[in-house]
Amino acid sequence: MIKYYRLNKVFGAILLAGLLGACSTSGIEAIGTPDDPDVKKHLLIHNDALANKITISEMRSRTVRGGDMLQVSLTLSNLSSSDKHVQYRFSWFDSDEFEVEADADGWTPVSLHGMGSVRIEGLAPNNSVKSFRLNVREQ
Repeated sequence: MIKYYRLNKVFGAILLAGLLGACSTSGIEAIGTPDDPDVKKHLLIHNDALANKITISEMRSRTVRGGDMLQVSLTLSNLSSSDKHVQYRFSWFDSDEFEVEADADGWTPVSLHGMGSVRIEGLAPNNSVKSFRLNVREQ
């Protein structure tokens, strides 16, 4: 009985440490602050009041449709406890950092609950696009 109890206690401690470690590691790696250079490169907030309250917490990109169209998927996160009602649109850039089809897409509304997140996806308008920026403003 004592061996069984100790074994369960040790197993439980190892399991708990593993879960806590996984949670804290993924949170640290996934969350970017508004001051992170990579976040600044891909996120433009058009309102000073939102500047330190909205960030990109996860970002992925890939090429689709024969390997020449940029597709992006990112998670926009609210760092404050109050709800934020914002609008977003993508800006797409070619290899020379010139904007491609500027203002072709309209602004899309989205609500970010306090400390909440929302996934946003976009597909480049053509195969000359090599990078992007997400523009966010208050609704």
